[in-house]
Amino acid sequence: MEIQESEYQRLLGYPKNHPLEGRARELADDAQAWFDKNGRPWICAQEISSLEINSGSARIGGIEFSSKKLREILFEAGAHSLLLVAVSAGKECEEHARALWNEGKPDEYFFLETYGSAVVEQLITVASSHICAWADENQMAALPHFSPGYSGWDIAEQLPLWELFQKNFGGAFPHELEVLDSGMLRPKKSLLAVIGLTRDLEKARQFRKLIPCENCSLPNCRYRRAPYKRSQSQVKNLTR
Repeated sequence: MEIQESEYQRLLGYPKNHPLEGRARELADDAQAWFDKNGRPWICAQEISSLEINSGSARIGGIEFSSKKLREILFEAGAHSLLLVAVSAGKECEEHARALWNEGKPDEYFFLETYGSAVVEQLITVASSHICAWADENQMAALPHFSPGYSGWDIAEQLPLWELFQKNFGGAFPHELEVLDSGMLRPKKSLLAVIGLTRDLEKARQFRKLIPCENCSLPNCRYRRAPYKRSQSQVKNLTR
């Protein structure tokens, strides 16, 4: 994993361009070193072509989702299918962070927890960049990833989305993953997302919000169509 310093600092709550120094620098480096040695992050994705969009909901793989924003995104782009994407920093990160807390090391706990969140953001960025490249090579456009818990999609729909994942992946994830009744993921440094696909490239260009680049921090991407500008409307369930 190559976590950008600016993204890690943002999640830590540091002002932009404010350097990590002293004890904070030590804690940040220790968290990264531990994860580089012990972390087991993973990504998996699968296309699903069963997609129906009506006036009130979106039906994906036979499962209905009531999110108005999800339906609007897929409808406005003329999406014909989508990708189910799961990413996780792995259970090792969560287990070690818990051990640090139990040992009375809240600072070390906080920095590793935050690093785990940065890993999840980097994983979905990497996944999205590969999907953008694949879509571009096949005369399609990939839409921004969208997840329950983001603005416009109730976290309660994490459960039917998980049902859809299990139905299509058959439980064959690289490592452990489950969804609690509350919608929380375990390991908590994980993310379930959908990425819509459209062959209507003109429609995708017409609506700037359908271009994922503004929410993608990947540097030097040859598929970039707009400068990176993080959306403030997405509330990710990563740091709880």
